[in-house]
Amino acid sequence: MLRYVGRSHRSSQGAERLAAVIRRMACLLELPDSWLCGIVPGSGTGACSMALQNLLGPVPVETFLSDSFSHHWANEIDALALAPQTRHSCCYGDFPNTSGIDPGNDIVLVLNGTSSGVCPPDLDWIPADREGLVIADAVSAAFTRHIDFDRVDVLCWSWQKALGGEGGHGMIALSPRAQARLKAGEGRPVAKLMRLHNPDGSVNNAFFGGRTISTPSMFATEDIHSALDWAEACGGLSALVKRVGDNYSVMADWVNATSWIDWLCTNPGARSRCSITLRLQPGAGEKKDSGKIVSGMIRLLEAEGAALDIWSYGDAPPGFRIWAGPTVEADDLALLCEWLDWAHRKVCEATTMPDRIIAPQQKLAYGES
Repeated sequence: MLRYVGRSHRSSQGAERLAAVIRRMACLLELPDSWLCGIVPGSGTGACSMALQNLLGPVPVETFLSDSFSHHWANEIDALALAPQTRHSCCYGDFPNTSGIDPGNDIVLVLNGTSSGVCPPDLDWIPADREGLVIADAVSAAFTRHIDFDRVDVLCWSWQKALGGEGGHGMIALSPRAQARLKAGEGRPVAKLMRLHNPDGSVNNAFFGGRTISTPSMFATEDIHSALDWAEACGGLSALVKRVGDNYSVMADWVNATSWIDWLCTNPGARSRCSITLRLQPGAGEKKDSGKIVSGMIRLLEAEGAALDIWSYGDAPPGFRIWAGPTVEADDLALLCEWLDWAHRKVCEATTMPDRIIAPQQKLAYGES
């Protein structure tokens, strides 16, 4: 409600609005009752850094490098000397081989890579009776897929991805096993902004009740309450996952029927259903450089207001990155496919890029943040 915007987050009403976000998020995500959940600064990135810095160290860690952020976490682990590390890597656009992991080691992985369009097909390769912890960057996986909580111990996500909330705020959830690790590591040196302990070394239980470490935006808090209202009205987690499946089907049908486009992730089992990453088919550029074709298409679409911010990620091959999460309508994605066909045809027909090309009248505007 707007009457809470501008109120102190430490007031009884402000604190309750924050605690309600935690309760509603946990319920929508179908988080087990035994887990703890809290709001963190720095979005999903802050949540993952917090998990690494508070929990890693007692045993070696195995990282699975499937996108840009998994590389970032591996580098942070090394830079901060958090734990001895084994990196599992693969070609860009696929998920690493998961055989031969040590159940005594910790695991760090990304559940949905928005830069590469890659996700682990399942988590069955992680032993349910493992000794190590599994820390999962679930920034864009939360609310877009069902998560096997028997195979995960720490889940990190953000307000602004699948639910479309305002940026800057994230969430961290800890299983009972992760809670035990946290208590065993009381007093370890962690920066104040990332610390889950009180100065006396005890676990900061108030944090998991809505007493945030830094000052949260109450405007963003009311915005995420509105997003949660929408998600609950849709029918909850199963309905959100179904919307993602419907969106993926639209894009998959178009890719399969279109000769000039292909998936960046060629392994269907490891392909994200919400982070659609595409590239030109080999040879589709013919006389033109594929990067120039992609650039020309995107500039046309932006000029027409048909699609915004659909450039591929910086370290990915030239192509398109399209968000197809639950807040996107399948009908809009079908229209986008028509616009992409139009832009490809215009760019390939043109010998030089015209200042203006007459285009269809429908307007779209979306991409991936």
